[in-house]
Amino acid sequence: MSIGQRLIKSSTIILVGTVVASLFSYLFNMLMGRMLGPIKYGELTALMSLLAIISVAGGAILTITMRYSGELYALKNYSAIKRLFWYFTRYLLIFGVALFALGAIFSRQIGEFFSISDNVAVIIILLSIVFSLIVVVSRGVLQGTQKFTAISIVGIVEMFSRFALGVILVKLGFELKGAVSALVLATAIGYISTLIPIRSIFIKAKKSTQRFVFNKKEMLSYSWPTLLASILLAVSINLDIILVKHYFPAEEAGLYAAVSTIGKIILYATGPIVSVMFPMISEQTAKKEKHYKIFLLSLTMTLVGALIILGIYVIAPGKVISILYGGTYASLYYLLPQVGVAVLFYALINLICNYFLAVKNFLFAWFFAIIILAQIIIVALWHPSIEAVVRVFITTNGVLALLLLGYYIYVKREQLLEYIRS
Repeated sequence: MSIGQRLIKSSTIILVGTVVASLFSYLFNMLMGRMLGPIKYGELTALMSLLAIISVAGGAILTITMRYSGELYALKNYSAIKRLFWYFTRYLLIFGVALFALGAIFSRQIGEFFSISDNVAVIIILLSIVFSLIVVVSRGVLQGTQKFTAISIVGIVEMFSRFALGVILVKLGFELKGAVSALVLATAIGYISTLIPIRSIFIKAKKSTQRFVFNKKEMLSYSWPTLLASILLAVSINLDIILVKHYFPAEEAGLYAAVSTIGKIILYATGPIVSVMFPMISEQTAKKEKHYKIFLLSLTMTLVGALIILGIYVIAPGKVISILYGGTYASLYYLLPQVGVAVLFYALINLICNYFLAVKNFLFAWFFAIIILAQIIIVALWHPSIEAVVRVFITTNGVLALLLLGYYIYVKREQLLEYIRS
């Protein structure tokens, strides 16, 4: 099977799993939006954004375990993959518990910043950090060893659990606390689900006679820029909701949260391409083979998929919002196409950043950090309307996407010329 065929087949498997999982994710968001109302739903999305940013260390570990397990998988060194799994799980469990304890101490201050009065809900969402950190190790190993079917099934199980538990707990009268409890329980269920397919790797590890010594110095030198990149990616995709929640009235912020969440469908639809591209490029890198064709095909697939969804947003924004969230949230329908453009640029940014992480080129992080700092400063100084904030994100994300693409072309100029001539 050619590289292109592998990429398309594996992306399709992940895409199918992502579509089904996203269906339950959006059912969760849609029903929470209807059952909690704009104000409480705005608080829920703010807490979810907070969790995403706090858990950025997990995103870095996902990338690290995915890269190293991908290289070890190419060498068929299963015993080393097992060691990698337990090494990160042990330390992340300790780190997660410590981070939860620290967050619980300052939970009231965190709630005040996000205008959330329910301190218990803040503490519950912080508990999810523990599971969010250890689950990325198992997911990173599954992606690195290219067990894409298992990844899809795990994603579906977790999102279905979130949806079902969320509806049950909110209907029982727990409101915001019930919704965030569903997030914690679903993450725990997702983690348990990952251990089933990983068991096959552990069985192979017992039969393996290969030895492998981790170069901890090299791993540490890769970890810090990866952590920085994960922070930048997490902050970037959640920053609009957090800034709007901070600077605008609660009900208006809740309405925008629904629009922003719908806009991110573009990212969920194109994300599987990144999930497949990364381990494939890691494998090619380990084998010292060229991989620019994988990247260019991934870039094309991402752009085409994003444009198709954006087209739907442009044609019928109000209809899309009404179907997913109800007419109450449709008053900001005119923002959906604009949010879609901002997310399209982010999808390209996400793809290019992950490519550079796979090949251990970290210069892109400087571009990214400068753009995010500019977003925060501009919105802090100038936020006459939510539409103005969205346009800031469109412009800055567009500039960053062009900068990263230009940098890639510069780095790969000789190979790209060779590809064009052939």
